[in-house]
Amino acid sequence: MKESPPYREAFLRLSPWDRIAKGYLDYHQRRYVFLIEVLRCVLTKERTASRAEVKILDVGPSYQTNLIRLLFPASVLSTMGYHNPYLAELEGVAHLQFDLNQSAQESCWPLGKEYDVIVLAEVLEHLYAPPTKVLKMFRSLLRPGGVLLIQTPNPVSLMKRLLLLKGHSPFEIIREDTTNPGHYCEYTVPDLLYLAKFAEYEVIEYFVKNYFGEVNRIYDLACQLLPGPLGDGITMVLRRPMAEGPVVEDS
Repeated sequence: MKESPPYREAFLRLSPWDRIAKGYLDYHQRRYVFLIEVLRCVLTKERTASRAEVKILDVGPSYQTNLIRLLFPASVLSTMGYHNPYLAELEGVAHLQFDLNQSAQESCWPLGKEYDVIVLAEVLEHLYAPPTKVLKMFRSLLRPGGVLLIQTPNPVSLMKRLLLLKGHSPFEIIREDTTNPGHYCEYTVPDLLYLAKFAEYEVIEYFVKNYFGEVNRIYDLACQLLPGPLGDGITMVLRRPMAEGPVVEDS
């Protein structure tokens, strides 16, 4: 995807001096571009629906928070999750300090918010709380018709299958840092479709793409030609229905 000038300006403003953070940005830059493009399409539809002021919740503040703030200044942006020590506080952005694993208990869910869009980018795989509860909690924070935008790694990508064939696990050991433990569980497209149905979302669209690191055209072509959704990342757009149905209880 060719970057437009606003993206170049945005990434220049994000570029940190810290070598590790710069490496992270270099690796995730194409994912951020795709995330912002999908978000732009969602927000265009929201504004078309005559909502003058769109409320966005960014879960797990990271560099995409700065991008959303910079590229969509007319939106009302809030964040939720752990405070990210690598990010400067953004003026006018309210943050709710909340351990997302507490979503396992409905009594801990935040109340009283009706967001138009919730961005859950590269967060779900870091949680040990049941994903059914996590998605239900975010559904409760959306207005009817609101959108949940998920990005998460694909556990059955071509690269991970190749690593398994070589006898290597593609999954890292859980870290001791509870604020950044690594990936507890990764979810396939069928997993996410099941979770969306269970939590009573409508699936608007989803994409399985290679947007991590540098472009590798041979690898991209192999992912397209071989059977199965083999791309490294999944982006899924879900909507809370306007008409509410009966709540599905956990079994």
